[in-house]
Amino acid sequence: MRKFLIEIISPLRSPLLLLLIALIYYLLVSENITGDIGKIGQIIFSKEYHSQEQFRSVPMSLMDWCDTNNFKSNKIVFMGDSFTKNIYPNCLASIIQKPSAKYFADNIESPEDTFVALCNANVEMPKVVVLESVEREFVFRLCDVDFCSSIKPRASVYNPVKPAIEKQTDFSTFYKNQLIKNQAILNVHLRDSLFTCPEKEKELYFYKDDIRIPKEEQIQTAISNLESLFQLAKKKNICLFYVVAADKYDVYQEFAVDNRYPKKEILDRFIGFEANPYFVNTKHVLLKNARLGVTDLYYSDNTHWSPIGAKIVAEEIARRMDSLSILQN
Repeated sequence: MRKFLIEIISPLRSPLLLLLIALIYYLLVSENITGDIGKIGQIIFSKEYHSQEQFRSVPMSLMDWCDTNNFKSNKIVFMGDSFTKNIYPNCLASIIQKPSAKYFADNIESPEDTFVALCNANVEMPKVVVLESVEREFVFRLCDVDFCSSIKPRASVYNPVKPAIEKQTDFSTFYKNQLIKNQAILNVHLRDSLFTCPEKEKELYFYKDDIRIPKEEQIQTAISNLESLFQLAKKKNICLFYVVAADKYDVYQEFAVDNRYPKKEILDRFIGFEANPYFVNTKHVLLKNARLGVTDLYYSDNTHWSPIGAKIVAEEIARRMDSLSILQN
């Protein structure tokens, strides 16, 4: 009889268990998913984490999106990816107190291509361009730069839309990531408490792409194209700051305990640019602060800098601008 009951119940076990998990998800989990890492990995982080005073005390200027028709009315124009769409430009604008704006070309693949295309289109460019590119992508983006591309000046401005990531807050994603271990988001333990998110003070969550390693020929092409990018800026009389937004994993990897993932050293290959004040390797300044015990340089539940990290990066760029005396007039 026992064997008979087991045979009857066993096929029902999985659907019943799945139903129970789904109920728990919609009642307890779905409303507590925060940050891009939380959304992609369907990982619960404390909702109170973002309400801390330390995230609200950083001074920031409001900043508009500009189009090619009013470039010259701004001393600085920011181009970049999601880091630029967030808060670090606002921190920098607050520090330097100069007219600044963000520019986004929604029909071009990368910020590098955007800059080249605008230069080739003979658009009247601003004096200073701060071009940011995230570490996990910058080598591949530099490899693909088309130095012959051009873009027609547009009057339209960037219109923020909810990214596809917002649509991933659902049970199917939760099921794949938590129950069958989809590895879109990776996690390592840290030896020190480098975050203040409750119960995750010593946990590092990051994108899987953070550990993607470019091929040698791609690195060499990227180095060559970055040199060409600076040469193009010089030809156009533009002060181009090329900012590499360090990956979260790269900054914190030395604090990892029993790290099973490869060491990331890609930025070391660009050491030849370190003497160039216009090349900003943000890993240096962020890692320095992490070693001093500064917490939450990045959000625990997010791949982007927190206001704390953004302010540190902005101060470094402002320091370089001041030493070069490019904003005195």
